[in-house]
Amino acid sequence: MSKTLTLTVAMALALSVGTGVAQEMRAPVGPIEFTVGAGAGGSPDVIMRTVAQIMNEEGIVENPIVVQNRSGAGHSNAYNHVLGIPGDENTLLTLASPVFTTPIVQGTPSVIDQITPIAGFIQSELMLLTTPGSDWAGLQDMVAFAKENPGRVRVAGGASGGNDHVATGLIETAAGITLTYIPHESGGAARATFLGGNVELHFATLSEGMEQIGAGTAKPLGILSAERRSEPGVADIPTATEQGVDVVYTQFWGVGGPADLDPAVAAWWADKFRQATETQRWKDGLAANLQLGNFYALDEAGSYFAAEQDTFRSVLTQIGLAK
Repeated sequence: MSKTLTLTVAMALALSVGTGVAQEMRAPVGPIEFTVGAGAGGSPDVIMRTVAQIMNEEGIVENPIVVQNRSGAGHSNAYNHVLGIPGDENTLLTLASPVFTTPIVQGTPSVIDQITPIAGFIQSELMLLTTPGSDWAGLQDMVAFAKENPGRVRVAGGASGGNDHVATGLIETAAGITLTYIPHESGGAARATFLGGNVELHFATLSEGMEQIGAGTAKPLGILSAERRSEPGVADIPTATEQGVDVVYTQFWGVGGPADLDPAVAAWWADKFRQATETQRWKDGLAANLQLGNFYALDEAGSYFAAEQDTFRSVLTQIGLAK
C-alpha cells in the first residue's frame, strides 16, 4: 500500500454511488443519534451538526437528529457505544481518523471491519505551519535543518496515531528526517502549544491555517495536496511535492451504522447524505472552508475505508505505533 493518500480512489468511487440509491430503502422510525467521538467544537462535531441541520431544516430527513458527543480515549468511547448496539437503526457513527487508527495503536479489532459503511462525504487537505519568526522560508529549509539536527524539530499534534501523527510520519519517511512528535489531548491543545511558541511545527486544515496566517501567528511551509490550490490566499503556497517531499495527505470524514444494520436502512441513509451534500448550503460551506466534497457510499465507501485503514496501518507500522 502506498504511503501517499490521494483522492483518486474517492473520485473514482463517486461515479458509482448509484449502486446504493438503486437498492430498496426504508426509513428508520423515531429520533436519530449521530455519535461523535470528538468534543463540542471539534471538526467532526461541527461537520455532523451542520449536516444534521441541513437534513432537518431542508426537509431531507423528518426524524429529529441529535448529535451526541461521546469523546475520549481516541474516539473509542464513541465507537464502542455503536459496536455495542448491533442492528440499531437510530444511531450512526461519525468516522474520523481515530476510528481507524486507535484500534491499530491499541492492538484491538478493527472498527471499520465491524460497522456498516454508509457514506464518505467531506475531505480536508492539511497545511504545515511554522512560527512567524522562523527563518525557514519553505519546507525545504525545514528539511535541511532537520537533517542536521535529528529530533530537534518538534511537532504539536492531537492524539497519538491521529492525522497529525500520520502526516508527520509520512514527511519523515519521504524526506529521510527525524522529527519529534508531541501528542496532546486535542487539536485545540496542540494549537495552543504551537501558538505559545513552544514547538516549531503544527498541522492545520486550510481554513484554520489561513486564519492563523492572517492573524500573524503562523506562516506556511507547504500544503499536503496533490495539486496547488487556486483560491486567493493559498494559491501562492507550494505543495510538499513541489518542494521535493512527495507527500499527499487528506483527512476525511464519513458515517457508518452499527453491525447488522438492515441494508434498506443503510441505503436510505446513504441517499439522505447524498441529498444533503448536494444542497447549496453544503456547497457554500465547502467553498468557505476550502474543503473537498467527493461523495461515495455503501459498498464503495466500504472499499475506500478499507484501503485507508491499510494505509494508516502501513504508516503507523513505519513509525512504530502499530500493535
